[in-house]
Amino acid sequence: MGGLRCPPQGRKAAAERGKRRGIAVANYVEFTTGAPREWTKVNVLPEGRVDVAIGTLSSGQGHQTSFAQLVTDWLGVPHDCVRLIQGDTDIIPVGGGSHSGRSMRLAGVVIGKASDAVIAKGKRIAGHVLEADEPDIEFTSGRFIVKGTDRSLGVFEVAREAMQRVDLPDDLKGPLAAEGDETVQVGGYPFGSHVCEVEIDPDDGTIEIVGYAAVDDVGRAINPRILHGQSHGAIAQGVGQALLEGCAYDRGSGQLLSGSFMDYAIPRANDLPMFATEISEVHATNNPLGVRAGGEGGTTPALAVMVNAIVDALKEDGVTHMEMPVTAERVWQAIARFRDKPRPDST
Repeated sequence: MGGLRCPPQGRKAAAERGKRRGIAVANYVEFTTGAPREWTKVNVLPEGRVDVAIGTLSSGQGHQTSFAQLVTDWLGVPHDCVRLIQGDTDIIPVGGGSHSGRSMRLAGVVIGKASDAVIAKGKRIAGHVLEADEPDIEFTSGRFIVKGTDRSLGVFEVAREAMQRVDLPDDLKGPLAAEGDETVQVGGYPFGSHVCEVEIDPDDGTIEIVGYAAVDDVGRAINPRILHGQSHGAIAQGVGQALLEGCAYDRGSGQLLSGSFMDYAIPRANDLPMFATEISEVHATNNPLGVRAGGEGGTTPALAVMVNAIVDALKEDGVTHMEMPVTAERVWQAIARFRDKPRPDST
């Protein structure tokens, strides 16, 4: 527990109510890798839409929002004109999916390089249309501008010219699009610290989480609100594994007895307090965005901080170790074993 101790007034107040109170801290460093290869195609359409096809697959991480933010920043287009295409194998030839904190790290690489290629191609097209040398074309805020003049074309106008003009070189005709296909072997190293305080009712072993605070360093935070949501969800997942989630099998047949959510315990809203979460941003140096990863921070330390807080609460009952899931039954049994243990001064 790193020397952290439950405030005496908190422990004393709990004891006056017949409860046990404990606190713990868990510091962590996680190594995230995942499938190393990722692919994308960024296609600027004349009608005012940017299609981004990618091999990741969102399962609630907010890719539609955060990936579109990248394209908005790099191509200078409105956020609502970006359409994310995922999971369509007729369009997407290869991709690593979403796991191990890989999605934003790798999306930042492949979408970034594809966007750079779109801009480079757009400058050449704009140079032909505006009758200017390519070095004299600059791209800013979604427009290709001839330096030192008021002559310019928007990115969607350039996409239209590429589809319609017949006097362009062959390699510039057709869609204003580019692909990114990269293999990234270097992982991310998110880190942080979580603190949890619990109260336990010794009569029935029930556990109440009275406070939970977390600071997670995710590198650069592309969308802090999404990251806070991911942190909350990851903590809930970690708490569920620590306290509730166990697979039960029939001893005779090996049949799984907890095969549905009717039989398998997961945390509900009334099982959890309001989490106090903060994001630290020490940018990573091994990818262009400086991203470490943010989706798994809570699952890494939550198990340790929950179990250690429970053990701290039960230390006066002689408990030094608890196996997960730390159910109310297991807590009650641990307290009962201490009560039933003969005392040295007993006759």
